[in-house]
Amino acid sequence: MPRLTKAASQTRFQALEYQTSELKKDLNLLLDKLGFPQSVLPGEDERKAAIDKVVQRLEALTPVPEPLMWPNVPGEGVPGVSPLLLGEWELVYASNGTVVTRSAPAQLLLQASRLPGVGISDITQVLKVNEVGALVASNSAVFGFGPVGSWQVGIEGVWRDSGDGKTARVLFDQVSVRPVTALGLPVPGWAPPLTLATGGTTGAGQSRSGADWITTFVDRDMRVGRGRTGNTFLFKRKASHA
Repeated sequence: MPRLTKAASQTRFQALEYQTSELKKDLNLLLDKLGFPQSVLPGEDERKAAIDKVVQRLEALTPVPEPLMWPNVPGEGVPGVSPLLLGEWELVYASNGTVVTRSAPAQLLLQASRLPGVGISDITQVLKVNEVGALVASNSAVFGFGPVGSWQVGIEGVWRDSGDGKTARVLFDQVSVRPVTALGLPVPGWAPPLTLATGGTTGAGQSRSGADWITTFVDRDMRVGRGRTGNTFLFKRKASHA
């Protein structure tokens, strides 16, 4: 009997893996057709509706329904947080744009994005556990200004579980700006960013700006999150360059 149970479990796992793989293929095809930066901008409602349907099917298969209530595994050093959440993620889709892409300066850049070196790129989110055990998110995007150069603008904050294991209150602590290129030349990566505002990640945080974030799907290479208003965000894990 245990053998049959184990075999049935293995069959279900393989079926889940196959369904997930097929849905990811469908998503990649739809995203390729939509293209960037349209995929992270408001608009394109008809095309995005098709993407949203596939995302909803993917969410129904989520292998980690409570990524913020992960059991403490000795040796992993990530108490309460699924290791699948951690790492560097690239934003590839936003159903109604983002705070960045909806801003007036970003819209002006996007309108001029046909010019060489002008536009928005590399919208990423890095999730890591800091030295006091808090889950910290670092969001950033690169703004290109043509021959003048490009700048990376980032915002960092701590994720706090709201109690259900998948909803986090994100409290923003600091904003930073770092040059990436200048007059056509790359700026050394060791150059420190200019910090515009700072705050602590261990305090009560009532005075800091924040947002609610729900992780509805995460696996080894893809993650789906939703904001309070239902805006959907799709991330792909960035390849390691180690």
